[in-house]
Amino acid sequence: MLATLWVRQIAHLPKWASSGAAAATSLLAVRQRPPQFSSVHRASFSSLSQHNQSTRGPAGPLMAERELIGKDKLVLRGLQFHGFHGVKREEKTLGQKFVVDVDAWMDLSTAGETDSISDTISYTDIYSIVKDVVEGPSQNLLESVAHRIASATLLKFPQISAVRVQVKKPHVAVQGILDYLGVEIVRYRKDMAGSSPGAPLQ
Repeated sequence: MLATLWVRQIAHLPKWASSGAAAATSLLAVRQRPPQFSSVHRASFSSLSQHNQSTRGPAGPLMAERELIGKDKLVLRGLQFHGFHGVKREEKTLGQKFVVDVDAWMDLSTAGETDSISDTISYTDIYSIVKDVVEGPSQNLLESVAHRIASATLLKFPQISAVRVQVKKPHVAVQGILDYLGVEIVRYRKDMAGSSPGAPLQ
């Protein structure tokens, strides 16, 4: 519409002015025309969109961990035991010190109001689970030790929605200065669906 009116206006201008106005009309038409992309450009935009979607990813473990931030939890730090876990013969015969940290997420609001131990879980009960696993049968991997602690905790206490277990070895045969080497895992109540307290640990 605007371009048509402009053409009608320049029809009455002198020849020297109408050429410049016509050029302006052409520029206006170009600006109004939607951008045209080649097949290469379209493919590039399509690939970029797919890349953005893939890097975003579906709501998974990271989303689940974000949901735990700021929630109530029981905290056990620096639990030390002598165990015989590892793949080397010396580790299985001589043993070594293991240090365990545990976070157990559960609603502590009722216990905060009633001040009753029956509305929460005793730290000593979780401590006993850790002790039994670390001082129990030898495992090759710390991953297995941590998994057994997490599984036993979730199976025994249905109030706990998630548990994080960190198992550390402060004394390892590494040529360097370090505090410890270890693993950290997070397990959720939903992952234990179908299990029972008497079920064997995997």
